[in-house]
Amino acid sequence: MISVLRRKIQDVPILEVVDSDLRYQATPLVVFYHGWRSEKELVLTQARKLAQKQLRVVLPDAMNHGSRHQPVSQIPSFTFWQSIQGNLAEFDLIVDFYRQRDLILDQKIGVGGYSMGGMTTGALLTRHPEITAATVIMGTPNLNAYAKLVRDHAAKHQLYLPTDMALLTSWLDHFDLNLHPETINHRPVLFWHGTDDERIPYSQSRDFFDRVHHEDYADQVAFITGYHAKHLVKVPLMEKIANFFDYYLN
Repeated sequence: MISVLRRKIQDVPILEVVDSDLRYQATPLVVFYHGWRSEKELVLTQARKLAQKQLRVVLPDAMNHGSRHQPVSQIPSFTFWQSIQGNLAEFDLIVDFYRQRDLILDQKIGVGGYSMGGMTTGALLTRHPEITAATVIMGTPNLNAYAKLVRDHAAKHQLYLPTDMALLTSWLDHFDLNLHPETINHRPVLFWHGTDDERIPYSQSRDFFDRVHHEDYADQVAFITGYHAKHLVKVPLMEKIANFFDYYLN
């Protein structure tokens, strides 16, 4: 039986999804992030499939989302980047909660996410060598390219954007996997992106993979193309994600 436990780690609301028989035992840990304008409860199907592989899954609500909902700024992408930055700031807090309780088996830690959560995952890879394996699902590893796309869209449609928006989000340079691909450092990373994604361009993920996959540090990077797929995750893909983490964490 799979248990879904509600917790709050300081001010971060999470769902912990784990086989009831393993609740008090050390297991590999997977932190899985939801997408923009979504919430932790909407990733429960994925979490249950992971928990069936004897993994402990943590689903956080990002800042401004779910039980932390706040109005979205009218400045294009301002709240979006703030939400990702919050995920990055709170990652250690979540992992340390389980580490201090000796609940992470062999210190195996997986990270994954959809859309904004996939972008969070790529960003975490640049700064957290303790991550064992990761999945970036329909989220670009090229943060700066996406930020520029949003700025260009705002200019085209004459939406207000601060003239120093690029400077205000300059922290992206330190977490942009496209700028720091060597930080993958031989770790298993699975990318999935749909060719007809209407929100985040397929080309940003595919171009990154094509550029790095021959490099020595990317020897365990894989890419799955969702032909004619849009910005949506279906059950067969959820099962692939669960199998990926099962293989590399168990």
